[in-house]
Formats: sequence, C-alpha cells, structure tokens
Amino acid sequence: MSRRQQVLSSYRSLLRATRIAFNGDHRVFTAARQQVRQGYEAGRTELSADPKHYEEVDKRLEHASGVALLLRSNIVQGELQSGNLSKKNMAMVDPSHSSVQSEGGDVYKLRIHKHTELGDNEAVKGGKSNLAGTSKKIRWSN
Repeated sequence: MSRRQQVLSSYRSLLRATRIAFNGDHRVFTAARQQVRQGYEAGRTELSADPKHYEEVDKRLEHASGVALLLRSNIVQGELQSGNLSKKNMAMVDPSHSSVQSEGGDVYKLRIHKHTELGDNEAVKGGKSNLAGTSKKIRWSN
C-alpha cells in the first residue's frame, strides 16, 4: 500500500471512529471531525512526499491509529436523564447497568456500544475474582 493510501485510510478510520464515539452529540461530533481535518491539512502542508519525511509520516500514522482505537473503544458518553446537575461531584456506577446515578439523584444514561471495551480489570484488582457488591465512586469535575 502506498503512503498516500495509508494516509487516506487512517483519515477515514479516524472519521469513522468519531462517528462511533460521538454519535448523537452533534456539537462534539462536528468539533472532533474538524480537529481531524485540521490535523491532516497541517500534515499535508508540513510534509512532502520526500523520503526524508517518511519517518515523521509513519509516526503520525501510528498516532492516528492509536487515537482511532481510543475513540472507538474507550470513550463513553453520558446523557443527563432526570433532575438538574448536582453541585456534588460524586456518582455511583453499577457495572451491571448502563446508567449512573449521582448522590444528588441525577441519572446519566451511558451510551455503551459494541466497540466499547468492557474489561474486567483483573490486572487492576490484583487477581481478585469476587465481584459481589462491586460499585465504584467517580468524581465528576465541572
């Protein structure tokens, strides 16, 4: 595959990843796509097809691939379902549901899709396998 085809393929991959990650949130979706477009336009003007730039192009392609993977698998959006945004920035997450309830009573619906990474965190827990009564506290920053 030529470098031009690799660059176009990574560009399309990033655009697909933004569609998956930010579907339904027009403002963030548009901003993400604009950011991708600006990054590739900047690369077009900074780098040429000269072989001395191949290493830099390869680094940027690897970075784009990582960003696309991160967007697809690790970004989860939440939408406020009821009540107003609470002054308390603490929430309880129940791993068996796709919603989050803050201590102020607000409920956030999480948009988890088929590409979302749903690991079991065994490495983080140090090998513990008992998940009974598991819940996590998350600090939400404003």
